[in-house]
Amino acid sequence: MSARATAVWFIDTPDATVRIRQGLVNNADDAGALVAPIYDDKVLVPAVETDLATAAELAESDPDSMVYVGSYGGLAVVMSSRFATARPSTLTCTISAMRRSSVVTLLHTDPDTALGCFARWENGTLRRSFAADPVDIHQDEGIPFVFERPFWAGECPIYYAPGTQPELMALPFHPQELAEQANRDWLGFRFTHPLADTDSDPESIPVVGFRIHPAGYVPTEDDVVTSVPPQRTQVPDDSDIVTAPLASQAPVPVAFDPMTFDPATFDPATAGPMTADLMTSGDPMTSGDPMGSGDFVSQPALHCRLRCMPTP
Repeated sequence: MSARATAVWFIDTPDATVRIRQGLVNNADDAGALVAPIYDDKVLVPAVETDLATAAELAESDPDSMVYVGSYGGLAVVMSSRFATARPSTLTCTISAMRRSSVVTLLHTDPDTALGCFARWENGTLRRSFAADPVDIHQDEGIPFVFERPFWAGECPIYYAPGTQPELMALPFHPQELAEQANRDWLGFRFTHPLADTDSDPESIPVVGFRIHPAGYVPTEDDVVTSVPPQRTQVPDDSDIVTAPLASQAPVPVAFDPMTFDPATFDPATAGPMTADLMTSGDPMTSGDPMGSGDFVSQPALHCRLRCMPTP
């Protein structure tokens, strides 16, 4: 299943990919000053020292009371629910108020709605903005970048479970996969595992989490900064396989690896450890993600999401 992440990067360095690969050192004071303008009179108190990947997971359970920031001189990153949008163009003024940078990029992925979103501003002007789920495009502005070409050309197709009719207006790719490819092209990494050999690991990128308090809040001795190590979600074992009646939630497309999964010849005995989550009827669409994991398999009145991991 693809990762959930919402991150804005401010880039004032010739090659952000190289800088990230070489290692970054966070300046907490500069980080706090970076996000202060978008929280008005709120009081931001440092609460957590962690990494970017872990921050994405922590933000999922507490999206509105925390903001995670890293400031590294010519690079900076902010993870905030305020950037979770299907219309990135609406963020132009907010981003400009924070920091005038040569390049600003946005990544927003939401597995619950299968939304994939990315955007890029250059010298304050929106250069490219795209947001969609597998069926509906919410925003598509600017000229596509070269890395988008294989997606629009149908080289990263959505695969459907046997017997499932594709939506007539479905995109030829999964938007979350395209959004993460934008992040990889601009910054040299993505959040969804497994990573490519050439990817940096977001767990190596330090950030500080600020708790957002109301105006007038005075920090106390209880406001201590804790350190949170990487908390990458592990695939549940067989005991976690759901066998309850179907729920009302519609299935959500997830990415899988066509190098190791063929819908026509799938054999659970050779797929390695996996989990299945019962889903309701709907379109079990998945993407031909070259480095992803998981797939929908359709059975009569039942859709199971299988998430396969390589056998050790």
